[in-house]
Amino acid sequence: MRFSKLIQKYADKFAQLFSVLSFVVIILLGIVLLIQIAKEIIRLFQIALEPTTSDIYLMIDKIIVFFLLFEFFMIVISSLKNNGHVSITLLMGLGLTALLRNLLIIHDDYKNLILNIVGILLLIIGMAIYRYFVHAHIKEEDQQQK
Repeated sequence: MRFSKLIQKYADKFAQLFSVLSFVVIILLGIVLLIQIAKEIIRLFQIALEPTTSDIYLMIDKIIVFFLLFEFFMIVISSLKNNGHVSITLLMGLGLTALLRNLLIIHDDYKNLILNIVGILLLIIGMAIYRYFVHAHIKEEDQQQK
């Protein structure tokens, strides 16, 4: 019995160490993402201000990369605010914006277009069901506890 308590004590200490290390890594990831976002903004302005650049596809590509990096940065912020947890509504919202962004890119392939539209519809229905059934009960429980 005493041996298991000793093991549990060290396991708790390792868990705390790994928790701190994961937060440090998430912070470093956030810093790297912030630097990359700044680089993409600078590059986007350079492309937009060049009078000889008529390549709209390069500009759209840079905008898409910017929003991808920004979404990853939002996940890092959410993770830091919520002790390493990311809410399902944030992830569903990011999935929805990713599908919408993809919908803007692929407008000539009808099969992928229909699949994206179905994916968007399913995510919207899933978000509505989650908010109505799960999220409403969580709010009720929080109000009852207060």
